[in-house]
Amino acid sequence: MFQRKTPDVGPGTRRVQVGEHAVDVRGTFTPQRPPIVLVHGLGMSGEYFLPLSEELAATHDVYALDLPGYGKTPTPDHALTISELGAVVAGLVRTLELDRPVVVGHSMGCQVIADTVATNPRLYAGYVLIGPTVDPGQRSFLGQSARLVRDTLREPVRNNVVVFRNYLRIGPLRYLITVRHMLRHRTEESVRRCSIPGLVVRGERDPIASAQWARRLVDLAPDASLLEIPDAPHALQINRAPELAAGCAPFLAAVDAERRDPLQTSRPA
Repeated sequence: MFQRKTPDVGPGTRRVQVGEHAVDVRGTFTPQRPPIVLVHGLGMSGEYFLPLSEELAATHDVYALDLPGYGKTPTPDHALTISELGAVVAGLVRTLELDRPVVVGHSMGCQVIADTVATNPRLYAGYVLIGPTVDPGQRSFLGQSARLVRDTLREPVRNNVVVFRNYLRIGPLRYLITVRHMLRHRTEESVRRCSIPGLVVRGERDPIASAQWARRLVDLAPDASLLEIPDAPHALQINRAPELAAGCAPFLAAVDAERRDPLQTSRPA
């Protein structure tokens, strides 16, 4: 199932071949627990999810991904589109034989999640979108850049260090090409086809995922609810991980219960 671990992948990480692409996985690999798959955003890696991973690992089998071309994974011959990245996530779930995981995305990772859930609804038990992009009101490079700068000023310094280190790895050209893919993708169209339970999460002070945009996604989704973390910026999973995990816990518990008993349909609003 797994390729032999290579020295540059890092401790606690397995490299998994998914079709023609390699994905690095920071995982607990405890299949007796309900699985959660964490998908990072633009320019980032699974490193961005480590604080939340530690919180979720108390109750779940957690897998934080480095998608192809991110982190230390081999660079594909082209910058993958949102749908191509979604297909990689689905392929990884099948390769690891995960039993209907909850998939969690942050920022552009939410677009990847929405796309793969819409395309493969039976593969997953639920989904969580944290700080989803792209708000149609700012669907431009300048608009997104301005919001990113505003958020950077609201994030802790330690968070920005992680961001810039990962941005350097991906490089400016691949970053800009991926931004183009991100702006072309319509999250609102994908989420309409996400028939499984979902949770949309934003920080109260997040300039990238506005309150209006988050509410619109909830209204468009067949079965989703909204969670807002007070006085928090965009990167909830790294700077407000305990609060985020606690806020998601009722949703995850309901999805886990429904996985055990498909006839159970009640879950928190």
